[in-house]
Amino acid sequence: MRETSKKMQIFDIQQSIIAANGNISLAKELFTMLLGELHPRYQQIESSFQNNDLDALAEHAHKLYGATAYCIVPQLRDHAQKLDKALSEKNNSQLEDLVTAVLESMTQLIKEGPIFLDRNWSKS
Repeated sequence: MRETSKKMQIFDIQQSIIAANGNISLAKELFTMLLGELHPRYQQIESSFQNNDLDALAEHAHKLYGATAYCIVPQLRDHAQKLDKALSEKNNSQLEDLVTAVLESMTQLIKEGPIFLDRNWSKS
């Protein structure tokens, strides 16, 4: 999938392997773990936002941001970081847009993540 200059890359296999100190198996395991937690985390973020539970939303956003640390998922990491920062600074003016961006990034990764797992990572 070719990325436009305005759209961030959804996942970078090579950089994930580098982040895992060259260990392909570990990089794949970390990515698999991230994918496994996306659906429940999506529900937690959506529910917290709909219920206006900003403390819970902040906790879930922070955990999501942390979970992206070792899997190179630039789009989701960027959106999660912005949401985490806005919540920690109590800057709620763009909260709806930030939550929407996070949820859209999560949806895209949930949908496209398995495609990356099927690739030959040693040739990426």
